[in-house]
Amino acid sequence: MNTIEQPKPRIIVIDDNPAIHDDFHKILVSEGDGQELLDAASAFFGDETPPPTASDKLDVQLDSAYQGEEGYRKVRDATAAGRPYTLAFCDMRMPPGWDGLTTIENLWKVDPNLQVVICSAYSDNTWGDISKRLGLSDRLLILKKPFDNAEVLQIVVALIEKRRLIDAASIKREALERTVTERTKHLREARQESEQLLESIDSLMVGTDAAGIIQRWNDNAVAILGIPADQAIGQPLYSLPIQWESADVVDQLADSLHRETPTHLETSFSDVDGTLRIVSFSSYPVLEAGFRRGTLILGSDITEHRLLEQQLHNAQKLESVGQLAAGVAHEINTPMQYLGDNLEYLNSKFDKLIGYLESSTQLLEVADQSAVSPTLVAELREKAKRLSLKSLCTQIPQALTDSIDGVEHVSRIVRAMKELSHPGAEETSAVDINRALETTMAVSTNEWKYVAQIETDLADNLEPVIGYPGELNQVFLNLIINAAHAISDNTAGGSVGLGKLTIRSSQHDGFVKVEIGDDGGGIPEAIRSRVFDPFFTTKEVGKGTGQGLAIAHTVVVQRHGGKLSFDVDEGVGTTFVIELPTRGPAIAKESAIRDSLAAAVGL
Repeated sequence: MNTIEQPKPRIIVIDDNPAIHDDFHKILVSEGDGQELLDAASAFFGDETPPPTASDKLDVQLDSAYQGEEGYRKVRDATAAGRPYTLAFCDMRMPPGWDGLTTIENLWKVDPNLQVVICSAYSDNTWGDISKRLGLSDRLLILKKPFDNAEVLQIVVALIEKRRLIDAASIKREALERTVTERTKHLREARQESEQLLESIDSLMVGTDAAGIIQRWNDNAVAILGIPADQAIGQPLYSLPIQWESADVVDQLADSLHRETPTHLETSFSDVDGTLRIVSFSSYPVLEAGFRRGTLILGSDITEHRLLEQQLHNAQKLESVGQLAAGVAHEINTPMQYLGDNLEYLNSKFDKLIGYLESSTQLLEVADQSAVSPTLVAELREKAKRLSLKSLCTQIPQALTDSIDGVEHVSRIVRAMKELSHPGAEETSAVDINRALETTMAVSTNEWKYVAQIETDLADNLEPVIGYPGELNQVFLNLIINAAHAISDNTAGGSVGLGKLTIRSSQHDGFVKVEIGDDGGGIPEAIRSRVFDPFFTTKEVGKGTGQGLAIAHTVVVQRHGGKLSFDVDEGVGTTFVIELPTRGPAIAKESAIRDSLAAAVGL
């Protein structure tokens, strides 16, 4: 390993007496008593340091100056050239020029790190005088004349090492300063990049401190919530003048500022124009060394997204209505057919019944006169015979009953179609789950009656579910149609026998469970993980778009805070299980978040 050759330490002697210069030259440079050098090194470095050999000498460059001004110029030039002196021996009396104190003051102006030894045989200046002029400095020593050679050597060795350490420390300090400067620059650049990155986020972003006071409020927060940054920063988040849909939202936002895990919230508010806007918030704790420093809230305006989602739901409803149109027409046509036949039958019988009633009236009139004509009686009997009066008394009521049933069947289908195709209210209401199931069964009759027998087990006194009726009807319809199609595929359209479609409802603590099962062979294992993916379908083109189960999952899980799952009996069939909380979507979502947080912290 190559070493860099270090320059020789430079020493300058400033004294008006040439003999002093010769003495320093003999001690420091000329070959003399090597033992003195050994003794000096041993005294400075300690006995444990391996002693140098007798031939070792101080490898220094010794220069001379005979007046203070001359010494000052040499020190100045050496410092400017980058080869400063390590040590200066300076006399106190150097007439006619500067004295020693003046010389030292000027030397330190050009080289503050220069080590100085005052050499004097006089007591003109006390230590108090010297320290008053030069200060209490670790760069200054006093050597009384006449001085001992070993003492000089020891001082030189010590001060050379001291200057070396000072220079090394200076180099390290400069390197450290450069490193700090570079890292500060990098940190500043990183901060600027972070700020640019944060500003480029197209989401609402709010930052608070540990007390919930807003520290950051980006442009998207201004655009979405309508509050300028200067009015928001420095205020508690929950005190901002925002018209939330309910006071509970403020409590939930305030609560999220103290949680140690992320939380999510979807709510709505009225903007300055009175327009209802839906926003989604995600709250993240900012931790440092295990302590919470604040909270970062990201959010977005999902009003348009929810509108498009609702339009997609409505489109899927229309798709279902379109698929069911032929079956519904058939279901309506059959009762209408026998309703028409019954009315035609009643019309034809009514004409004959009129003639019979007229003859009966005439008979009553003649009877009142006590002059009953045998001919009139015979005629009345003939009409009664042709009219089949006895059978008519049973056929007409039956025809009327059938007609009434047919009208009710048609009305039920029409009502079911109306409920199904209705866009649905934005507000929640109490939903009778059993009625919703009966409605969807009626609408989808033509889908299942030729391929399956339906078996229902609907619990009595089922607690209403607070939710969106139209959306839940759509879920049940999608699942019933899917079950019917699975059975149809498994039975070749019913040609090899009817399958079984089961629909059950049951009451549980806090939720209602609905089970819709089929014996259509079950969902293949390879595709089970994808059944709720949008646009995924195994049906042939024109029979399905792959939106049914995806929308069902969205409605049950996201819109109602429930659960949608399925159980597969391999080779037998599939049962879809819906669990709907009775307390309503908003409360169910809050409860779900609370439960997940409790599970995360092990409660």
